[in-house]
Amino acid sequence: MQVNADSTHETKPKKEKITAFQIVALLSCLLLNMQDGFDILSIAYSANALATDWNLSPIKLGAILSASLFGIMIGAMFLSPYADKFGRKPMTIAGLVISGVGMIGATVATNADMMMISRCITGIGIGGILASLNTLVAEYAGDRFRSMAVAIFQMGFPLGAVVGGSIAAWLLDAGSWRYVFAFGAMLSFIFIPVVMLLPESIDYLAKSGKPNALERINSINAKLGRQPLSTLPPAHDLPKHSVTQSILLLFGATYWLRTVLLWLAFFFLLMTLYFVLSWVPKLLIEQGMSQQEGIRGGMALNLLGVVGIISFALISIRFRAPVLGAFYLVGASVVLFFLGTLNTDGNIPNLSTLIVVAFVGFFVHASMIALYATAPTLYPPEIRATGTGWAIGLSRFGAVFGPWLTGQLLAAGWLPSDIYPVFAIPTLLAALFVGLLAFRLREKPEP
Repeated sequence: MQVNADSTHETKPKKEKITAFQIVALLSCLLLNMQDGFDILSIAYSANALATDWNLSPIKLGAILSASLFGIMIGAMFLSPYADKFGRKPMTIAGLVISGVGMIGATVATNADMMMISRCITGIGIGGILASLNTLVAEYAGDRFRSMAVAIFQMGFPLGAVVGGSIAAWLLDAGSWRYVFAFGAMLSFIFIPVVMLLPESIDYLAKSGKPNALERINSINAKLGRQPLSTLPPAHDLPKHSVTQSILLLFGATYWLRTVLLWLAFFFLLMTLYFVLSWVPKLLIEQGMSQQEGIRGGMALNLLGVVGIISFALISIRFRAPVLGAFYLVGASVVLFFLGTLNTDGNIPNLSTLIVVAFVGFFVHASMIALYATAPTLYPPEIRATGTGWAIGLSRFGAVFGPWLTGQLLAAGWLPSDIYPVFAIPTLLAALFVGLLAFRLREKPEP
């Protein structure tokens, strides 16, 4: 059965307008993503203090840095499909509880193994949150503003990293790395009431079969400036799939190629993205900068990452997300090669290095948003969270592999300046697969 991905809505006017309700809902999701950004990168900002406190080797530190990314993979793959079954809101709340428990565990950790387990638990919760919120934002944005809305939502991650970097630096000076994780745990539980105030997905309600589904949909439609419906949208008549069936549908005749291309693009991009996010503050310190300068480097790449995301949001109204993704990925690869030529003799000023690092953030963050904006458009509502979640989840193999590989290279005696160009290669491969996806979808897909 061929189902259009937007079949749950009545015909809209040619020129859509953004309502106050959409803005409030989007800002709420933005704040949630900022909290996720802080939770994930809290370990990167604490890495130097943690390594000093516990006398950790680069290999052990790399394993700790990868633990939350492995957890995100598990959460995105095995929790996100339940968002299609039980709803986006319940799974987001469950994810916040799980990530909060993991942050508490990291706060009281007494050894590296306990820290790895706690970080993995935090990642599992965040993995369940990412797909649900990304899908929710995409569904409420409408066709015209979908890419822009997803871009603004995903901007929360680097914003959380920038704000979180300032908070982490202050907490590290005021006490210890334990304060950083305690603050993240507090945020996780504070945001649960925020999620409870968000409306459920219209697409999910339409196929849920709940007695009050039509009433709830019309209440949401009123806030979206749409006309009330007299009957449930067509999605109510779609067959309900089990989690296993939803996963298998990703490889049906219609979706298998776009699924494979999306997964490969995510995998190689995340190798680079999480190498940059996890290791850059520590590598800058290894290159002779202070701990504060290393943290500023992490903040700089995320701050200019926000600018990159804004640039994508503005341009995405005119150009398709996969095309823009390929462009930004090529830019990231070029800058990474160039970064490897700096500081090889110790004569390059720190400010120059930080500026180049910032431009790495500009390109890699914008590339990531391009893929996030593309994913929900590839699948119909009944498998949308599953498709997005599995793309996010399996790509975490790349996110885990990138930081782990960096630890191995450092242990083998590689210099930081030698490592940056290594990650320009997977970035180029990601550009290739995004380009192929753009070519495959040069006509608007009809899932």
